[in-house]
Amino acid sequence: MKLLLVRHGEAEESTPELQDKDRKLVKKGIKQMRRVGNFLSEINFSPERIISSPFIRAYQSADVILDEMELEMQIETEDFLLPSSEASTVVQAISQLDGNVMVVGHNPLLENVIKALTSANASLKKGGIALVDFDKEKGTGTLELLLDQKTLKLV
Repeated sequence: MKLLLVRHGEAEESTPELQDKDRKLVKKGIKQMRRVGNFLSEINFSPERIISSPFIRAYQSADVILDEMELEMQIETEDFLLPSSEASTVVQAISQLDGNVMVVGHNPLLENVIKALTSANASLKKGGIALVDFDKEKGTGTLELLLDQKTLKLV
């Protein structure tokens, strides 16, 4: 299976009045996610499922990507993608799925998932993507693609 990990786009700064889970994408973050969606369309990546952290900025990121790709899909939200989750929990949950899956979430969780699957010490910046060819039987994967926003601007 192909597993696409997407770190949410740039979001509002934390303030005492604004809970972390309620932070929304800013204009730059929306533009970043449109860039991701456009790139995924260009490489013909078509997810069968899209799963997001329940935090607003992650869900919005998934929504913008789907809109840019012109896909009509339900975005599933799962607590195993909360920032405080463990990579092993994510890997276990993803192992139960079939087909190409897009996951939208947060660091350090996503970087830890990449490391757990591929042994790679990857840096996934805001708006970045990582594509892993995941062998569910072995519980391991190969990092096929790792792009940040600087690179996506050039593609």
